[in-house]
Amino acid sequence: MRGRIAIAVLAVTVAVASCGSGPSAAALKDNRPPATTTTTEPPAEGIVVIRISNGAFRPAILKIDCSVDAVVEWRHEDSQEREYVLQARGKEFTSPLLVAGDTFQFAVCELEPGLYRYFAEVGRNRIPGMIDSRPSQ
Repeated sequence: MRGRIAIAVLAVTVAVASCGSGPSAAALKDNRPPATTTTTEPPAEGIVVIRISNGAFRPAILKIDCSVDAVVEWRHEDSQEREYVLQARGKEFTSPLLVAGDTFQFAVCELEPGLYRYFAEVGRNRIPGMIDSRPSQ
C-alpha cells in the first residue's frame, strides 16, 4: 500500500512540475515574446506616476516633494473598458476623457502647496484621490 501511495505522489509531482508557467516549446522555438509584458521603465525625471487600475488610483494618496518632482502623471492601466475624466474638487484641473493606455499630466507644483482632492466618476461610483504637496514637517 505504501508503495502505491509513493508512486501516486511521485506521479502527481512530475505532472505538476511539467505543467510549468513558462513559455511553450513552440514559443521558445520561434523566439516569440510572451503574450503579456510588464513595463518597468521608470517615469522621466520630475514626474510622479499615479496608476489607474482596477477602478482605483494607485497610490490613492500621493505625497509629492515639489523640490524634486514637478508633474503628476495619471496612467490609465485599467484592464476594464472604463473611461475616466479626472477632476480636482477645487477645479484646479480637469483631464480629457482617458481610455485605456492614455495619460494625463498636471504640474501640481505650480499651485500653492496644499492638499488637492480629486476624483473620477465611473457610473454611479466616485473614485477619490488626493495629492499632498505641502512641505515636510
